[in-house]
Amino acid sequence: MQVEGITWHAVTLEDETKFAAMKKLATETLGLTPMMEMPGVSVFSMANGTILELYLPEALPPFGYNEGGVAFGFRVDDIEAASRAVEAADGELLGQINRFPEMGYAFRHFRGPDGRVYGLNEQKAPAER
Repeated sequence: MQVEGITWHAVTLEDETKFAAMKKLATETLGLTPMMEMPGVSVFSMANGTILELYLPEALPPFGYNEGGVAFGFRVDDIEAASRAVEAADGELLGQINRFPEMGYAFRHFRGPDGRVYGLNEQKAPAER
C-alpha cells in the first residue's frame, strides 16, 4: 500500500445557516460545483481529485464523525490492501468498501486506534478499474 496524500475532507456544520454559508463560500467564492447533493449533504470534487463534503448533523453516516466535526481521508493506491493494513494495526473498519465505477472512486471509513474516524479512498483512471 502506498499513501498518496490526504484528499478527502468532511466538515459537519452545526445548523442550516452555517451549512448554507459554507456551501455559498464553496460555490460562489471558490468556484466549486457540487458533484452530489442530498438533504444536508453537499459534495465537491476539485481538479486535483480532492473531495470536500459538507454535512448537517442529521445527515451524518451512522458512525458519525469526530468531535469538532472534521474528518479526513488518505488517498491510497490499493484500498483492499490498505483496509487489511488498517485492520491489522487495530483500526476498526466501518462498513464496506463503497465503489463508484463511473467516477473511478472507492472509499471506506475506519476508526483509528485514537478513536477518531478517518477514511481511505482510491482514485483510478477508467483503464485501471
